[in-house]
Amino acid sequence: MRGHFLLVTAILVVPSSLSARPDEIPILDIRPVCRGIASQSADPGIGQGGQAKTFQECIESEQRVHEQLQKVWASFSAADKQHCVTLAKTGGESSNTELLTCLEMARDVRALHSSAARLSEGDKTSTSPTLRSAPPASASVPNPATEVPKAKGDEQTKEDALTAKASEALARVKLADAEAALKAAKDEVGRARADAEQAKAEAEKAKAVAEQARVEAQAARNSEVSATRKLAEAETARAAAEKACPTPAKPGLAGRLREWFKRPGKTNP
Repeated sequence: MRGHFLLVTAILVVPSSLSARPDEIPILDIRPVCRGIASQSADPGIGQGGQAKTFQECIESEQRVHEQLQKVWASFSAADKQHCVTLAKTGGESSNTELLTCLEMARDVRALHSSAARLSEGDKTSTSPTLRSAPPASASVPNPATEVPKAKGDEQTKEDALTAKASEALARVKLADAEAALKAAKDEVGRARADAEQAKAEAEKAKAVAEQARVEAQAARNSEVSATRKLAEAETARAAAEKACPTPAKPGLAGRLREWFKRPGKTNP
């Protein structure tokens, strides 16, 4: 158990041997990690527009984390800054969120380690022979057979306490990671729900436009049928009128001469 606690402490607390500048907040290139998140989390049905939106949201989230780093940067030790900055720049994809999480974990474990060291030092001081008061004369002489198991029991209790504190610290870290993952999942669900609502609204709008077009097309067909029927009725009425009032035949040359001579003022030959 003690070996497990020391291993966790060494991993999270011991700074990297690579050089870094802990006095300044690094400007990390967050675009690669945001592009990876956008390509993995964007809805395939939305296409490039959805990926661009997810990428922009990731950039804005990283910028907010950088602003938070500016507020708490002075509270972290130089060793933790150097270690976490080097770790954040390793691997090709840098993230302000990863940097802040590393700093908080290193700070918590460092504090836990210091508390355990103080507890251990206090136990040594309280059990030192120079600080122990002499037993009263009437007290019975302690039996070594009974004192040894008690010392072993105290040591085991101390180890159990340290192990419990280490487990508690790891549990807090895992809980924080779980809460962050849950928040990210909720945000993703919210974005997906909003996209689905937007797609549904657009589908309803397209359906309404299609219905309007169908109604207008039906009205146009009805107008065409009505116009065709009226045209047929007009043709029938014209034919009936022509049949009822035939056009008189034009007179021939002899007829025209007779009509001419019948006019007033004309004398018969």
